Amino acid sequence: MIFLFICIQIFVGCSAPPETGRIVSLSMEVLNPTTDGISVVSFEIHPTELNLQEKVQQFGESIEQEQLQTKLLQEGIQLRRVSAIDVPAIVASIGEVLDESYVWHGQILKWRDLHQRRINPNGMLISEQGTQYFIEEGTLSLMSRSWLIEREDGLHMYLQFLPTWNIHGEKSPIFGKSKRHLRSKVFSELEFETLLRDDEAIIVAVELRAPEVTSGPHDDGPPAVRLGEALLGGPVRRDTVQILVIEANIMPRG
Repeated sequence: MIFLFICIQIFVGCSAPPETGRIVSLSMEVLNPTTDGISVVSFEIHPTELNLQEKVQQFGESIEQEQLQTKLLQEGIQLRRVSAIDVPAIVASIGEVLDESYVWHGQILKWRDLHQRRINPNGMLISEQGTQYFIEEGTLSLMSRSWLIEREDGLHMYLQFLPTWNIHGEKSPIFGKSKRHLRSKVFSELEFETLLRDDEAIIVAVELRAPEVTSGPHDDGPPAVRLGEALLGGPVRRDTVQILVIEANIMPRG
């Protein structure tokens, strides 16, 4: 984790200012490499080519849940298990870093936002597994829990996350999964859980393509944005890749 953090600091010098109001980050805790937990690094990248899947698959391995992997890809989300030491090479292979941020979370015993995107006041049409939702306010979030567990083969960080939508000031939908809320939604079909060893990471990557220039009337309005793309900032005016790196940090035991 420390190696990755140093590499991120090198990237800071060439970063451009982010678009204001688009990505919301919570829990800006200070790096504490002397404790167990997870960290999240967010990258905004201008890609040299639109071939994210090909680039990402050169590193690490796919997640074991093939059915879930297929569902995530349908939403524009690519998930990959990698070694944290490979993250700078992955980022460099994709393109130019425009912005990045680092958040230390430690162990997360209660549900917490790993990533949050505020919805534009004009609202937006999103789709998930073929179902469309028009959301006018609130936030799309990647909610998570994570803690240290011991198995026969050693210590691991348990990681669980899933996307949600919720209106500000209302009870988090994570506590009402059995009910259908008109003003919140838990996308439980996309829930992911895994065990990570020290310095292993899960990459959540989305390729955001700028819309093609067209002429003529647009009676139907803008098309629905896939959930993964909406969660990580879509739609966009220029081609962009957004990556979340969720890394485990486990202290050595004597």
